[in-house]
Amino acid sequence: MRRLILPLALAVGFLFTGCAGLGGGDGGRPRHPFPQHSFNTLSVTPMMPSGMTRAQTDTVIVDLFREILRNDLIVDSAGPQTRNGFRMVFRHFQEEVAHGLLDVSHITTSESHGYGMLILAYMAGSEGSLGFTAADWKFGSTSLRDYFDAMLRTVLAFPSGSSVMFTGRLLGYGEADGENRGGYRVVNGMRTAPFTRDATAAHSSTNGDMDIIYALILADRQWGSSGRHDYLAVARRMLADLWRLCVHDDYRVMLLGDWAKSADNPRLRATVRTSDFKLGHLAAFRDADPAHDWQSVIDATLAAIRDIRTAQNALGNNNGLLPDFAVRRGAAWEVPAGNILGFHDDAFAFTAAFVPWRLGTAYILTGDRFLYEYVVRPLDDFARALTGETYLVRFGPVYMDGTPFEWVDPNWFAPSFAVTAAAVGADQRWVDAFWEYAPRHQWDFQGMGAYQGDTYGDYIRLIVLLTITGNYWAP
Repeated sequence: MRRLILPLALAVGFLFTGCAGLGGGDGGRPRHPFPQHSFNTLSVTPMMPSGMTRAQTDTVIVDLFREILRNDLIVDSAGPQTRNGFRMVFRHFQEEVAHGLLDVSHITTSESHGYGMLILAYMAGSEGSLGFTAADWKFGSTSLRDYFDAMLRTVLAFPSGSSVMFTGRLLGYGEADGENRGGYRVVNGMRTAPFTRDATAAHSSTNGDMDIIYALILADRQWGSSGRHDYLAVARRMLADLWRLCVHDDYRVMLLGDWAKSADNPRLRATVRTSDFKLGHLAAFRDADPAHDWQSVIDATLAAIRDIRTAQNALGNNNGLLPDFAVRRGAAWEVPAGNILGFHDDAFAFTAAFVPWRLGTAYILTGDRFLYEYVVRPLDDFARALTGETYLVRFGPVYMDGTPFEWVDPNWFAPSFAVTAAAVGADQRWVDAFWEYAPRHQWDFQGMGAYQGDTYGDYIRLIVLLTITGNYWAP
């Protein structure tokens, strides 16, 4: 396993050490089957819930995963209907049946697709624990690798318009939806919909593509690349496009998508999304793709974190928060004045909500003191002070000074903070609260293992569970 070693204090630079080379698997059984319990490969051991064995926490993960597989997979009814040919997505928005209407404004997005591919790669080996019969599997599939390949075929079939001219073909953000707004149908127990193409929505989202590429590198380590698809070759082609289209030519940060460099609004040409601060992903990209200087992107990402947090600390906002987006002004990155793409972009809101998960994971993998002191520990202290062990219902968006909004969304915001809580390990009751919380209302946080059908929340909750139970490993 490769380890991320972040720079000391304010020195901006990364060093990486670990085993060399990629590839793995025997073309069949996974080399890193779930459960892993890879605590000996982590630099920080996450605090586990009290009163639960590792086997019990693994059962929570499998139970949630089973519900996702049963409820959230949609097959392309316009594509091949065979085991080695079908295309599949993890659905996106929650379906809401009200007054006879079904809200499915997107069947999928590149973010939910990336989450799905990550989950399948990490859960490989859990097939025997699912309790599935032959009828539960699609098209005679027998392994999660079949499902991963079906997800990959969707990526290959629906590239973003901007990347078609190159080789890697990043995924169009909502392209598998295309012009389809009729939702999916259930045919013989299988959710299906015709995946279609919409040229007006043929742009990529860096957030989703980063997860998809990382999942491909995981798949290469998990199963090897000598099967139906050469995972590593596809990852490298996508990385070439990601570098060309989504890395700022001067600042070396990840831009919002393959459209950003030519955006009409000049601010969008130098804007970063803080949920794209995926340091572990960037380390894997650097190792898998020596043709491009991903080290410079790692350095630039850390510099952006340093800029934002140094400025906020100087204002007395010692809470570790990052805004949804950051903009370049002069020689530094800063919180934007107003919105960038639409909704409270200058606050810790629905995009930055994933920062505790992403940067908390980087800290667990590396033990880096810069991340701990500037982001992870302050975030954990802030969240505990804001909510307390018995009030997780209070989780929601906050302004940069820590003032809460007038409304909350704990099922969106709480799961990511489970990572910082477990990583810091300062309060056993606080860690237990994420596992045991008993909601008072149907919209309250239901606990880490609860399936709620809200897709993004369920997918992120599962990846968080893998992270805080030692079942998350780096390629």
